[in-house]
Amino acid sequence: MIKSMTGFGRGSAGRSKNKINVEIRTVNSRFFEFKVRGIILEPTIERTVKEYIGSSLERGNVHLLIEYGNLKNNQSMIFNKDRFEKIQNILKDIHIEYGQRLNLSDIISTNDLLASNEVEINKTENLMKAIEVSIRQVNEMRISEGEQIQVDILERLNNLTSLLEKIDDVSKQYSSAKHELLQEKISTLLGDKTLDQNRLIQEVAYFIERADITEEIVRIRSHFNQFKFYLDLDEPVGRRLNFLIQEIGREINTIGSKSHMIEVTNCVIEIKDELEKIREQIQNIL
Repeated sequence: MIKSMTGFGRGSAGRSKNKINVEIRTVNSRFFEFKVRGIILEPTIERTVKEYIGSSLERGNVHLLIEYGNLKNNQSMIFNKDRFEKIQNILKDIHIEYGQRLNLSDIISTNDLLASNEVEINKTENLMKAIEVSIRQVNEMRISEGEQIQVDILERLNNLTSLLEKIDDVSKQYSSAKHELLQEKISTLLGDKTLDQNRLIQEVAYFIERADITEEIVRIRSHFNQFKFYLDLDEPVGRRLNFLIQEIGREINTIGSKSHMIEVTNCVIEIKDELEKIREQIQNIL
């Protein structure tokens, strides 16, 4: 069963002033990206938290918000004097060594000189408990949305299969009809002259071989089967599904370039439209 990369979870642990509230929000991303807001984490703890969340959520843009009890309502901004003085000293060194005078506004913004009266967490027990609860909710939401995405994709795959079968039927009928049409045209051009059946068969065979799309259809059917197989796996399959969509798109483009039948062209256009909609859905699949 596939999972979405979109999710939200909230967890709490501890009591009164030691209570920790956690929110995790995830959206789609090619890789695992992690950001912490709210409370400063000691570097070792932040690394532990990042590894734990990364192993649980695997992929996506993850925002972790941490709050101590009602601290959120009491936070205020303060001037970061230490940071300001360090930056001033760096600017002075640049001027002395390189003769280049830089203004403070050239390298930082106002927000770089402001800090919130945040608390630094140095213990992980309550924090990890709150994160565990939050991750559980995120995964529940991811699974629920993944189920909806899967239903939509399967419906579109069924539509694609019907369109592909239509292309197959039309192309087979076209081969026989083309043989008769060419025979009539050549007979008209030759008039009373005898028609060389062997030469006609050779020419028709050459034409049909150039327009044959049997291999493309067989490969697309195989891709459809693989696609459905991956949808049922209980592991991240987003990248593999995206690869299959690209391969199906290549085969469809080949069919479109080989065939000159209006019915096939119309089917190809519909298939490309459905593939693009599936591709958009896949971007949010874990």
